[in-house]
Order: sequence, then structure tokens, then C-alpha cells
Amino acid sequence: LVAGQLYAVPREAAAQQWYATPEAGWSDLRGIAVGGRVGAKVVGGLDLVGQGLVFFPDESGVGDPGVAVDRSAWQLSTNAMYVFDRSRVLSPYVGAGVRYGASDLTVVVDGLRASREQSGFGMNFLGGVRFPRIPAAPFVEVRFGDDTWTLTGGVLVGLLSG
Repeated sequence: LVAGQLYAVPREAAAQQWYATPEAGWSDLRGIAVGGRVGAKVVGGLDLVGQGLVFFPDESGVGDPGVAVDRSAWQLSTNAMYVFDRSRVLSPYVGAGVRYGASDLTVVVDGLRASREQSGFGMNFLGGVRFPRIPAAPFVEVRFGDDTWTLTGGVLVGLLSG
């Protein structure tokens, strides 16, 4: 040790891993859904996740012949999830969060058009299971909120580790 000289000692960085997740699923009210999420393993079993879904509702049979119906819906959410044991083959988790969504319905009958748009905030309550030891770490998740549910699945793609 030389007198008057300072040495930089590297410190261990907090383990934070980022991941991206393409996903697809089904909603009981809105039909087929596709989207993705970006998440971070924060500490212990806690993950923070931002998610977006676009829904493609089935319009066949919604209106009588000659009636044009167009529906659309999307949502963005932020969730906190607790993963019980990341080291197991089957890794369950639960969580809650806030969601903002919008939906639109347009009906055209004999050239007359009626439209209704609705948007707002709601709560998400979710649960799922990850399979971290299987390649691509697939997951299945169900989300509940506002008298509806959405079932999604996807794969976890690691992005950055800190």
C-alpha cells in the first residue's frame, strides 16, 4: 500500500435482470389478444412489469345480416408480481397492478352510424406459473379485473443483467 494513494474497490452491483416477453392469449369479453411486456427482477421474488395487449374481438354473429359491426380494444398495465421460487421447474407467481384500457364499438345500419368509446383505469389481479428450466422459460398467466378475465402465455427473453 503506497501512502497517499487511493484504490477503487469494485462493489457488487444489485442483481437486476430485465426481460421482454411476447405473449398471446384470449379474453372472455374481448377475444384474441397479442402483445408483450417488459419486466425487471427487482429483488428476491419481486418483479415489476409493464405490459400492453391489443384485442381482436370476433365480430361474426354480433349483428344481423346487413349490419356492420366494428369493435376494438387495447390495454396497458403496470403490475408488481411475487415469484415464489425461481429455482424450481414449476415457478408460480401472483400479483396486482393498475391498468388503463380503451374499447370502441361502431354499428352501421342502413347508412346510419352509432359509435361508443369507453376508456379508463382499473385494477389487475393475476396469477400464473413459469417454467424457468425449460428453454425460453415459457409462462401461462390469468388476469382478472372489471368482471372479465384474460388468459395469456408466452416466453421470457432475457435482455440485460445489472
